[in-house]
This record gives sequence, structure tokens and C-alpha cells, in this order.
Amino acid sequence: MIEIAGLKKSFFGTPVLQGVDLAVADSERLVIIGGSGCGKSVLLRHIAGLLKPDTGSLRIDGRDLVPLPERDLNPIRQGIGVLFQGSALFDSLDVFHNVAFSLLEHRTASPKEIRERVAQVLDVVGMTGQEGKKPAELSGGMRKRIGLARAIISRPRIMLYDEPTTGLDPQMADSINRLILKMSDSFHVTSIVVTHDMTSAYMVGERIAMLHRGKILVSGAPREIQESSDPIVRNFIRGVSEERDGGDGGEGAKKTL
Repeated sequence: MIEIAGLKKSFFGTPVLQGVDLAVADSERLVIIGGSGCGKSVLLRHIAGLLKPDTGSLRIDGRDLVPLPERDLNPIRQGIGVLFQGSALFDSLDVFHNVAFSLLEHRTASPKEIRERVAQVLDVVGMTGQEGKKPAELSGGMRKRIGLARAIISRPRIMLYDEPTTGLDPQMADSINRLILKMSDSFHVTSIVVTHDMTSAYMVGERIAMLHRGKILVSGAPREIQESSDPIVRNFIRGVSEERDGGDGGEGAKKTL
């Protein structure tokens, strides 16, 4: 479904993505891991159509998004749901209007259908009865659930999750991971999860790819990543700094699983 080739992006002369090559199959659950500032969220925003690369291609269903004008990108974006790291809810709107926002904005459904669809997605994420509350009245985990309800109300084919468990306690993080699995199993969406939480990565990922220095370093099944001999991968998943381990194995070292 998604094919990325040679994707590069710099900000103010500083390279972030330095030639990302990645393919994601239809209905696959892919987890992207990597250190802070390595470009995971930047890559996710390219897939969502929110950023344009400097060079490279990004195809969804065979269509390259990079050269498309804004008017042609909008229909594609409507098929992509995004759960942002901070949930990105509108503080001034109650839960109902936050969840229904895209339907109200694009006027794609009748008021009756909007009410029904809001009720349906709130039920899916376990937030029935919370329609009248404001985001300030909700816990961090509840806001994540509302953000997820808003992302799925348009029935996307692709779901993007940016650090979905950051800032949550272990029990709430587990509930969010289970919701990601539920979305995948119930709606057969293609899921890409950006995280540095390895517990989450192993739980939700069918495949894990590591982004390092602007490129995909390795990609494989969770067990392959766990058993990797690459020192950079091994240090990251164990939470060991390069200083403690004596370096990254050399810039020219061959990267294998």
C-alpha cells in the first residue's frame, strides 16, 4: 500500500531524513523505532501528506504524493487517520464536537448520521457517555482515546500513531496498545506506529523498522529485532547508551539482523 523511496528532508540546512526506503503492505502493522530526534515523527508527517520531501517519492496505492497539488492531496488525507502524540484535541470543544470535527467540517454526513457515528466510535474506544466533557476534564489516557475516536470516524484505510503511549502509566499504555490491535483486526487498516516504547513495539508490531541517522537501519519481525547482533539496535532496545557500550560498532560496519 505504501512505498517510500529515497526520501530526504532537511530543515534550515540540517538533514533529518537522508534517504528513507520503506514499503508497508496492505493491513500490515509496522512499528518504527529510533532515538529522539531521529526523524520518526517527520517521516510520519510525510506519510500523512502534511510535509513535502526535498527529494524522493512516497506512493500510496501506486500514486506518488510528492508532486500532487494541495487540492489533490485532500482526498488522500481523508483516507488517513492520525493519532498525534499530544492527541491534538481542541480545548474549546467538547468531546462530541472534537470527534465529529472532520464530518462537520466537510459536511459529509447528516446530523443524525454524525450522532450515530460519534456514538459508534466512542463505543469502540470505550468512551461512551463522555460526549459533553471538555478535554481539560479528561485524563491523558482518555484524551488519547478521544483522539483515536476522532481519527477513525472517517473510516480511514491507513492509521498513523505518533508515540501513542508516551506519558501514560503502564496499565493505560497497555489499553492503548490493545486498542491499536483492535483497530487493525476489526477494520483491517494499515497501521504505522512510531514509538520508542519497546513493550508497545513488541506488542503491536508485526514488523519493526529502526530509523537511525535519517535512514532505515534494519527491518524485521519483533523476534528478529530482539535477537539482532547489530550493536546500534541492541543498545537501543536494551536502553544502553553508546558511551556505556563503547560506541556504535563503527560507521562502516555492515548492518545485519
